[in-house]
Amino acid sequence: MKTNRNRIGAFTLTEVMISSVIFSSVSLGLLMGFTSLERSFAATTDFATNHADEMRISDYLALDLRRAVSLQATQNDTTIFIPRYYDGNGFPQMPTLDGKGGVYYGTSGNSVRVRYYLSGSTIYREQVDWPLSISPAYKTIPVAENVKDFIFNITDLGKVVTTKITFNPTFRSAGASAAAIAATAFNNTTLLRNTRTDTSSSVY
Repeated sequence: MKTNRNRIGAFTLTEVMISSVIFSSVSLGLLMGFTSLERSFAATTDFATNHADEMRISDYLALDLRRAVSLQATQNDTTIFIPRYYDGNGFPQMPTLDGKGGVYYGTSGNSVRVRYYLSGSTIYREQVDWPLSISPAYKTIPVAENVKDFIFNITDLGKVVTTKITFNPTFRSAGASAAAIAATAFNNTTLLRNTRTDTSSSVY
């Protein structure tokens, strides 16, 4: 009696369909996981970069505000006047008392105008001697580039000036909520050292 030992093994149609469904489900899960990790990494990187820009802007503003003799504060556009410490050749000028508790450098009434403003996606720091007849050359540098929806507000309290900077985190495609934007706030409080020339306050 002879037996047939050359049998051919194969999957049934049901087994192939079940394995295909399982493979597709696992592949879809892995793809969604990789996509979520990539979005999370991009959002974290964006948040860290924007936070670093916030600190840089705040440091620049605090440096100029400490030396301010007057300021004009509006959202995303702030003008600060500081003493003219250096002459046109870059040499330090001798300080002179004005007899009212204040100090000026060089000719009384001369100052340096510093303006911070948002243009497009860049925040600039613009510096020019004031009045313009002294030196009309503008010195403008970008403080933060690739800025998306940055807002900096300055609250003038006379002797003290507070700065608040926020941005829109880019994690959700639908946009950031008000709570998410508020959570990015970077606050700074600066004490002005000089006598204010634009207010009648008797703080100094």
